[in-house]
Amino acid sequence: MPNPQQDPPQEYRSPSSDPQAKPLARLLFANFLHRDELAEALNVSPRTLDRWEALRKGPPRVRVGRTILYSIDSVADWLLSQEKKPFPARGRRSSSRVKP
Repeated sequence: MPNPQQDPPQEYRSPSSDPQAKPLARLLFANFLHRDELAEALNVSPRTLDRWEALRKGPPRVRVGRTILYSIDSVADWLLSQEKKPFPARGRRSSSRVKP
């Protein structure tokens, strides 16, 4: 009869699902963000990122199989390219002129 005070059995993790077993993959993808991570960082939905891709106005992305990745450097460059200069303030228009 099993002892109910024993710790529950540990979940089995295959070697391929263990993140410590993939040092090369971690090294390769260290400078990339997943779609969900970028969406959270930009405070938009992942679907918005997909829409931007369809409109060709979002940051460049890399597709590896079904996984969508964004280079951190490319995202930083894209963000800088989105910077807008403020318009200079114009003087007030006088409404005293009457058009003929």
